[in-house]
Amino acid sequence: VCSSDLQSLASFNTGFSVANTWYNSLAATVRRPFANGLEVLMNYTWAKATDTGQVQGAFGTFYGGDTPLDPNNIRAENGPSDIDIRNRMTLSFVYQPKLFSDNKIVKHVLDDFIFSGTEIASGGQPIFIGMSGTVYSGATSASSYADEGNIYGGAMSSSSGFATTGRAPQLGRNSIKMPGYNDFDFRVARDVPIHEAIKLQFSADAFNLLNHTIITGVNGTYSQYATVAAPTSGTPNPPCNLNTQTPGTAAAPLQGCIAPFSGTGISAFGATSSTNSSILYGARQLQVSAKLFF
Repeated sequence: VCSSDLQSLASFNTGFSVANTWYNSLAATVRRPFANGLEVLMNYTWAKATDTGQVQGAFGTFYGGDTPLDPNNIRAENGPSDIDIRNRMTLSFVYQPKLFSDNKIVKHVLDDFIFSGTEIASGGQPIFIGMSGTVYSGATSASSYADEGNIYGGAMSSSSGFATTGRAPQLGRNSIKMPGYNDFDFRVARDVPIHEAIKLQFSADAFNLLNHTIITGVNGTYSQYATVAAPTSGTPNPPCNLNTQTPGTAAAPLQGCIAPFSGTGISAFGATSSTNSSILYGARQLQVSAKLFF
């Protein structure tokens, strides 16, 4: 390797298996069958999952891990896991009427139906909080802010291997949650006997019958990093105002500021970025089917 090639290297990517995770939960189940053909089953789970920075399913491969605030103090990253959901309740029921057992005609009209349904109420997962703008550019130069301490970023992206920007220092990792959701599915089925052990079953299913919006992703850009700038006619109040911010010392002059993210509307922090509209639990998905049993 030539010495000129060595001088062009600005960083080395180093991976460590240092993450720890903890999971605690409490699960409760209640089941109640009734004499009239109704049975109710309820499951509730309280859970708490924490770790010191896990690999994200969509991004973590070889570089992996959440972007740490300070890579030299991984334990300070201990917080809710990316998939931490504190509360989840599932309520299901099955109802086969037994109202007219003595009347065969009425029994076949009504009592041969089976009604069932499931209600899921779930808390939301944490938002992956990020920051717009790169504090650490990845090069050893005067413009590579926070280069020496590797603070507010410096973690390597699993897709590119370049430096990424972390979250604002006043926020705990995964400290803000996405909205939870409710989903109610309903089914009606009817068995039609044909001959002895042969029967035909008709069923109609409705998914997300109450048409609730299930949010699957939100905008996680909470703050932005801006380099110091002087006011202009076009930008009278820049996020990092040269005239109003503390300039710092000659040895450590002000290089930039972390300010609230300026996005609005669909670009604002917490704005919905994806919903359930393209999957099974979209708005009132209906299904009709028939099965032959023999």
